[in-house]
Amino acid sequence: MKKGKVFGKAQMALVLMVLALGTAVWLNMHYSSKKYLGEASYVSKTTSNNAVQTAAKVQKDAFSEARDSRQKSYETASELVQDTLGKAELTDEQKNDAVKRVSQMAGRIEKENNVETLLKAKGFADAVAVIGDNSVSIVVRSDGLTTAQTMQIQDIVVAETEIPLGNIKIIAVK
Repeated sequence: MKKGKVFGKAQMALVLMVLALGTAVWLNMHYSSKKYLGEASYVSKTTSNNAVQTAAKVQKDAFSEARDSRQKSYETASELVQDTLGKAELTDEQKNDAVKRVSQMAGRIEKENNVETLLKAKGFADAVAVIGDNSVSIVVRSDGLTTAQTMQIQDIVVAETEIPLGNIKIIAVK
């Protein structure tokens, strides 16, 4: 190094690069809206309680919605059969077939209600039973079913519907 010079060209370039890097970091931190992994944020107890209540309400609504949807489907089918029965040009066989369908729907509704009521009696807070011609689907609110709970559900379904175990589907929903 020459005498009397404190900074040379190399030192000046290094200082400028450090300043440019520092400025870039400052600008990034100042204008960036990104959150950092692990960054803590305050959540009030009321906010978290509201979130839990909202989630529970959505699930409760899903069970109610399923029941309402099922009821509307049965009502629509029943109206269709009633309209069919009201037509004068139907044969006795066609009228008997329509009455048989209404009877089957009524039987299904009764079985579904019986299964749901018995499941509630066994401690399942919410349950929806959907009975088809040869199968049954049961949706229950649970964090996880034990073997004993699964067997309880199967026993109730078999007793009420006489559908074999292989055609019973149990779905646990949190």
